[in-house]
Amino acid sequence: MPRFVPVGLTSLFWILCLGVALASLRFLIAPFELVMDHMAHYLPAAPVALFAHLFGAPLALVLAPVQLWAGLRRRRPALHRASGYVYVLSVLIAGVGSLALLPDFLGTGFAAAGFFVLAVLWTGFTLRGVQLARAGDHAAHRRMMLRSVALTFAAVTLRIIMAPLMAQGWAVVDTYQITAWGSWIPNLIAVEIYLRRQSKRAPAMGAL
Repeated sequence: MPRFVPVGLTSLFWILCLGVALASLRFLIAPFELVMDHMAHYLPAAPVALFAHLFGAPLALVLAPVQLWAGLRRRRPALHRASGYVYVLSVLIAGVGSLALLPDFLGTGFAAAGFFVLAVLWTGFTLRGVQLARAGDHAAHRRMMLRSVALTFAAVTLRIIMAPLMAQGWAVVDTYQITAWGSWIPNLIAVEIYLRRQSKRAPAMGAL
């Protein structure tokens, strides 16, 4: 994880990523129409895109905290790179799958636009991170991958926002009106604030 992040928050981040990733695979042990009825219409319409998203996104979520693990990056750089390539591949598979699902999306155009922007930024930040790593700009690579992970974590914030709405009687599709944008914009803002503070701290530390 990045420096200056409290241990408690780091642990919570790991738990939420792993927990949501596992919960997202519940269709493997229960009837799809029962546990994911809001996505069942994709089965006949776009099965390849559906399962690309359903397998790629949880894998990216599992690997997100691994990629931010500074100890792994320092002690096992080869393993960090290998898991990084798997992370990138999983994001690309899930992101492209998400875009392919949009023509059959049941929500509003406003919600569809939110998920479209999310998928484009998610894949874009991730690919840019790979370019920066290959160019040898590791500091910029880490900044870009933090943005990528922030968008991967949208899977968690989406559910955090969705739960109280559904408790009030909202259908899953109705919650998209809020979660399509609210699941990722706060994450990205938080990362940008963190990066800005880090950039201000670095010159101050160097002046000591």
